[in-house]
Order: sequence, then structure tokens, then C-alpha cells
Amino acid sequence: MTNPSVFISYSHKDEKWVKDYLLTNLEKNGIPCHIDYRDFEIGTASLINMEQAVEQCTKTVLVFTPDWVNSEFANFEGLMLQTDDPAGLKKRIFPIMLHKCTPPKRLGIFTYADFTDKAEWDTQLERVIKQIKKDYEQTEPEKKTYPPLEDHYIDIKRLPQTGFELFGRQKELTLLNEAWESGATNIVSFVAYGGVGKSTLVNKWVEKMRWDNYRGAEKVYAWSFYSQGTKEQVISADMFINNALEWFGDAEPVQGSPWDKGKRLAKLINIHKTLLILDGLEPLQAAEKVEKGKIKDPALATLVTELAKNNKGLCLITTREHVPELDRYTKTTKQENLEHISDEAGRKLLETRRIFGSEKELERIVQQFGNHALAINLLAEYLRIFKNHPLEKAKSIPNLKIPDEQGKHARRIIEAFANHFGSASAEYQLLSILGLFDRPVPIDAVNAIIRDNPVAGLSDKITDTSGSGWLSTLENLRKHKLLFKESEHNPDTLDCHPLIREHFGDKLEKGNPAAWKDAHTRLYEYYKNLPEKELPDTLEEMEPLFAAVMHGCLAGEYNEAEYDVYWKRIARGNEAFTVHKLGAFGADLSCLSNFFERLWDKPATKLTDHRKAVVLSWAGFALRAVGRLSEAAQPMKAAIENVIQLKDWENASSGASTISELYLTLGDVASAQKYGAQSVTFADRSGDGFWEMGSRTTHADALHQAGKNKDAEKLFIEAENMQKKSQPEYPWLYSLQGFRFCDLLLSMGKYQEVLERANYAIKLKTTIPLLDFGLNSLSIGKALMLQAVTPPSRIESGTGSRGGIKEGCFAEAPDYLNQAVDSLRKAGDQSRLPWGLLARTTLSRHQKDLLKSWVDLDEAREIAAYGQMRLHLTDYHLEACRNIRIQLTIDSEQLANKDYQIIENGETFSLSKEEMETKFRKNLEKAEKLIEETGYHRRDGEIKELRMSN
Repeated sequence: MTNPSVFISYSHKDEKWVKDYLLTNLEKNGIPCHIDYRDFEIGTASLINMEQAVEQCTKTVLVFTPDWVNSEFANFEGLMLQTDDPAGLKKRIFPIMLHKCTPPKRLGIFTYADFTDKAEWDTQLERVIKQIKKDYEQTEPEKKTYPPLEDHYIDIKRLPQTGFELFGRQKELTLLNEAWESGATNIVSFVAYGGVGKSTLVNKWVEKMRWDNYRGAEKVYAWSFYSQGTKEQVISADMFINNALEWFGDAEPVQGSPWDKGKRLAKLINIHKTLLILDGLEPLQAAEKVEKGKIKDPALATLVTELAKNNKGLCLITTREHVPELDRYTKTTKQENLEHISDEAGRKLLETRRIFGSEKELERIVQQFGNHALAINLLAEYLRIFKNHPLEKAKSIPNLKIPDEQGKHARRIIEAFANHFGSASAEYQLLSILGLFDRPVPIDAVNAIIRDNPVAGLSDKITDTSGSGWLSTLENLRKHKLLFKESEHNPDTLDCHPLIREHFGDKLEKGNPAAWKDAHTRLYEYYKNLPEKELPDTLEEMEPLFAAVMHGCLAGEYNEAEYDVYWKRIARGNEAFTVHKLGAFGADLSCLSNFFERLWDKPATKLTDHRKAVVLSWAGFALRAVGRLSEAAQPMKAAIENVIQLKDWENASSGASTISELYLTLGDVASAQKYGAQSVTFADRSGDGFWEMGSRTTHADALHQAGKNKDAEKLFIEAENMQKKSQPEYPWLYSLQGFRFCDLLLSMGKYQEVLERANYAIKLKTTIPLLDFGLNSLSIGKALMLQAVTPPSRIESGTGSRGGIKEGCFAEAPDYLNQAVDSLRKAGDQSRLPWGLLARTTLSRHQKDLLKSWVDLDEAREIAAYGQMRLHLTDYHLEACRNIRIQLTIDSEQLANKDYQIIENGETFSLSKEEMETKFRKNLEKAEKLIEETGYHRRDGEIKELRMSN
């Protein structure tokens, strides 16, 4: 479509005059026109085509006739409400009167060209042409045009199906336009309850962007996380992260820790001006009051945080919860609470559906249904069932005892539709079938339910998915907007609004539990047999098995689903395939959630005691792996209780040891000591030599962090002697146990001994080579650095340098510490990466590279803060004090007023000397407070030293 141009809106009863006279003469006189039968986009809804024409043409000619007023005005008024510039649209209206009629009062203010007298047609036409050409000369400069974006740079097929009707959202559409054009806003998040219209708003804006070739976007990618209705779901972002990494060009999308994947994806997105849409984020946000809204998936949380800091394009989020990760970035992000539609917008929505009444009556009805967008849309469709669409029918719609935020008003009308159809109707039964699912439904899955014997009360009215009855059912549900239109991208699926699924699903589960169980059993059999391979290789191939677990558990077949599908085919036994091979910790956790009656400490009652202990242990491991440490303690402690009852002392020792490590990471040193001691007790009961040795190093490490070095050393030596007896070929502790002992030895100044031990251990072949290489490199790098910079008086006799910095040692340290950070990052254990970053922080400070030191320190803080790793946070504050102290030693006369630079939250700040001194005091106070709260008394001496230097 070119500018300037004219769109002609007319009644089809006047098509001959418009086509033969008006259109022909306008174009003959050099005025390009846009008209439906010739220029509308094939395959696009008529109203969408009309909206595009109205928005993109310079003028809209309205051909007033009684037929236009009765048939087309409501559509046109709807468009006026949906545009992001209604005032501008009104300025472009050009009415002409063809047949006598009373113009709608909202258009009656315009002067029109009068074509009611045929003898005056040519005179009036000349007047119209002259005015349009005059307006062209005065019109604003031609709108900016953009080159077409090739299809392979666009992937929006996962956006949920919605209607395109949008009322009363001009402010939000303008906000999105400005955010995209300005480049100053990195993320926009729309927050609202279900059914308010978040996804419809996004779809509408994306459609408008498409009309303009996406306005300079170089890539457009959309993903929807939306699940079932308003209930909290445990879902994973793994599929999104892996798919997005691959789509944006990552060579190894399944490799790396979740945090590493999130950072890589953010970098790839930032190569181009990208429009990224994340729809329905709430299933991945915390529901607990303490962390309300926090993104639970570490890869996704990292991605969102990185994009908040830096984004060439725009990330658009829709969610039911505020996103606290964005609170620190108020300059570059916007969180908008999407309010319910206004009384006026609701009234006009009803009027466009031919629901008539006085303005006050209609607005009163809108208020009675909570000004809820979905509710008002469905109400209009419900009233249209009845002759003359009487408003009185709205009063008989039942009230429901459901909170407003759970879609009360929309579900009232959904219930009215249910009563209208009746439970014996095909429409009711199909919606009940959709209620069995938490996502769009493949028609093949519907066939799995209805084939063979019908499920009583669920599928006896649906006998096939191809005949006329089936098509009639789909048409009827779509007519009433209870079922989305056929998806352009996934035509073999059915979908509806999540609130509709939830409503009919609840009714089925409570009203017909036998049908609920029977249907889920059939779906369990269908999905577990769906993969072509018995052992799928990718996350996409694994998707049917995840669905099989969900449906199996909903059918009550917990043990079968856990053993036959999860254990044998998803985890592949102790191989833990999804975790170790696919790196899909989140998907694994999501699958495990099906085996719990209450997350994460009460497994399903039907599971055997042994399987309960197993799923508790796995859940604790998965929660820990994705950084949800405080949640991980619940299943771990519950698992220990189970195995103690079974007198499984080996697993009891293993579990207690893991909990000790977990509490140490969280910063509860007292509990870490308690469970460390329990681990030793259980190990001694088991008689297992490995756990007798390993449990002692776990307990010793907790004692070391508490500042009880002598007790810790005693246990380490005891553990090492046990290893010598069981493994004479290994005279020293190695792997994680050896690293822990080296950490104690470093704090005792025994640097040379650490070098000997770590150089020995780094040559061994172990079961976790990447992690062990990283830990041994860290021990060597720290020993070399500390040996070089520590005063001789603080180095134990016979273990190292005697005369200040040894340049040889110091020169070797960077290589080892860089190796350590790289290996720990690749190993994917985020709880240990800060050890390497903090050591490299110290090294850079000694090298006088303060900005580099702050970069590593800021990353360590970010990891520690996300995972609630309070010992690492303590170390962050101590290292920040040391960085500030050395910066303040620079001659202040050589510096400008604000020339001390630090890095916080990824941003560089220039501070004055006074501000730096304040930062020092605050960091020191926070470190002291954390030490007191956590029992991290290993650092008491460092606090004292920093106090003396202040």
C-alpha cells in the first residue's frame, strides 16, 4: 500500500456505485485507493484487513447510507477503539452521503459531501477530489517505510491464539510503539490476571508491527509459557532456552549451566535488533510470599536480567505476577499493571456485537462482570444466543464463589454456556476433553480418548474427528468464542482460553471422576507409545514422555509412570540422561513435580516407600542444581527420614552429607555442622568405607567454615588415613574431598603443601574430570598467589617464600585461576563458580587491575544473590572492602572529584572519595552482620584486620 491513499468503507449493497463511479473516478484523477474486494490480504480476517487499511491509508472515505449505518458502522467504531491513535484517525475521516440517513452521532460532527442528488454527482465528485488533493499537500510527511523481513528471521508460531479485537488499550499500544522506537527501553512487562487481555494486546501490536515489516526489527522471536488457567504449575524453561539458542545460532545449545545458557542467549539476541516476546511467564515465577514473582528458572532469570541491562531491541513480557528482577533497572524497563477495561470500552465492545441498551444500562452490565475483557467478550456471545440479545439474560447468569483474580467473572459466563449446552452435548464434552490438558491439544490425542469404547459422560457424543458432526461442533464453539480459530501454524491442534480449560477440567474431575481417570489412562498409553524411539535423544523427542508422566499420575498410575517412563526412559536409570546429557534440569524438575501431592516434601501416597525416597532425593538434587537451594532442603530432609525408617544407612549418610553441603552454601553453618555429624554417624553404621571417609570431609569442611580449624584438621587426617587403608595407591585425599582439605591448609598458610597435593591430584583420572580439574587449578592458583603476596611471618615454616613477592609464583597464578573459572563454569555447578571468581578478584587487585577485579566480583555477587548463597555474599562484601581500600590509597590529588570507579549490577559508577569511604563502611557492616547470622567465623580475623585499616 502506498501513501497517500484512500480507503473506501461502504455497504456491499452499494458496491456497484462505489466500484463503477467513485473508485473509477478517484483513481482516474490520480488518487490511489484501497478497497476490500481487490486489496484485502487473502486468508486474513476481514476486520483485520479493514483495520490495516484504516491505519495505513491517508484518508478513509465513509459512504453513508442506511445500510452502512446498520451494518458497517459498528465495525468501523470498533476499529476506532482499537487503533493506537484514535484522535489521528478521526482527522483522516472523509464522509460522503450517498443515500439519506441519520449519521451516527459520533460521526455527525463531520461535514459530508452530499451525493444524494444524482444530478450533483459530478459537482460533488470534483469537490471531493479537490479537497483530498488539498489535504494531501497539508498532510504530515510520509510515514517511514521498512524493507520486508524475510520469513526465516521470524518465529512467532508459539504465540497463543487469541481474538484480535482489542478495546480501550490505546495507552498500552502507544507505550509499546514508543518503547520500540526510542531504543531507551529494554523490557516492557504487562502484569494482569488471566483474561484481562495481555496476550490479545501483544497479538494486536505484533500484527500492527507486521503491517510495517516489523519496523526495522532484524529478528522476531516469540515463546509462550502459558499453562492451565490460574493454578500454579511446575514447568520448565529448558525447551525455550534450547530452542532459542539453536534459533539464534548457538553451536551447542544443550551445553553449559543454566546461567551460562542464559548469558549466551542474551549475547546472541543482542547481535541484532530483536523483538523477543515472552508470553505467560507466571508458571516460572515463585508463588511464595517471601519471593513472590521471582523467576525460578536460572537460565530465564539470567536472560531477563542481562536484557534489562543491555538490549538493542525490545523484550516484551506478559505475566500475572510482578517481576522483581526488573526492579533494579527502572531506567531501562517498564512494568505496567494492565487494568480492567473501562466502562466505556466495555459498553462499546457490547455495542459492536449488537447488544443494545442505553449507555447507562450497558455500562452497569460491564461493571457487574468486573470490567473483565474476556468476561465481556463471552457475555456478548452468550447474549447473542437469544433473540434480540436481551440484557435481562445477563442477570440470570449464576454467581460463583471464586476470587476475582482466578477469573471469577469469565468463569460465570463459561458456566452459563455449560448450562446452555448441557453435559450430554458434543460441545460440552469436547470442552471437557480440552480440560484434561495444560496446553494446545493435538487432534490425535482427542482420537486416543474417543476411539474404541466411549468414555461415559465424556466422549459418547463425539465419535470421530472428521465427520460433519465434528465440524459442526467446532464451528459452534468457535462462533461463541469458546474455541480459538484453527491455528495457521498448528492446524492439527485445538485450543481455547486457559480459564475455559480449567473450568471444564474442574467440573469433570469433581463431577465424573471415573471418566477423568479413564481419559487420563488412555492419554498415558497414547503418549508413552508416541515416540518413535524407545529412548529419545533430544528434549523435543522426549516431550511425549513428559506428557505421559503427567497423564499417568493424573490417572493415579504413579508407580507405573515413575518406573516405566521416568526411570527407564527419561532418566535412564542412574545415567540421569536428561540432566547429564541434555542439561535439562528444569525439565527434569517439572517432570518430577507430578509425583508430589505437596511440593516438595510430600510424595504421592500411592508411591511405594522406596520410590518416595527416590523421588525426594532426585527432586532435592534438581532443585539444588537450578539454584533453588532453600527449596531443596525440604525433599532432602524428607528423603532422609524415609531411608532412616528403611535402615538404609548408606543413603542416610549420603543424604545428610548433601544437606550439610546445602546448608553451608545457604549460610547456615550450625545446621551444616549438625548434618555433617549425622552423616558421619550414619556412615559408620553402614560400614561403607567410601562414606566413612567422605562424610568426615563434609563435616570437617563445615567445622572449617565455623572457624574450628583444629577440629577440622583432625577429621581430614582421619578421613585421609581411612582412604589410605581402602585405597593404598592414593596417599592423599583427592577430588572434592582433597579440595576441601587444601582450602583448610591454605587458611593455615601451608601453601607449599597445597601445591604438592593439588599437582598430584590434577593428574588423576576421576569420575567428574571437569569439576576436579577446576578445583585443583583453583587450589594451585590460590597457593601460588598467596605464596607470592603473603608476608613471610604468616607463612608456615618450610612451606614457601621467605622474602616478599616471588615474581615466578605470581606470574604462574593467572593461568591456573583462569583455568579454574573456565572449568567451573563449564562444569555447570553454580554454587562453586564464585570460589574461582573471588580468587581472580583478589589476583586482579594485586595486579592493580581494579576494573577487572570489580567485574569478577560483581558476577560472584550476582550468582550469590540469586542462589541465596550467604557465605559467598559475605566474601563479596569483604572483597569489596579490600578493593575500595586499595583504590583509596591512590593519591587523591591526582583524581577528579568523582574518579573512583566501581561496578555494581553490571554498571560502572564513578564515586568521590567520601562516597567510597561510605561504601567501605556499608560493605564492612554487611559482612559483619552476615558472619554473625551465618556462623561464618572463619572470617572473624579478616573483619578485625579491615576494622583496623579503616
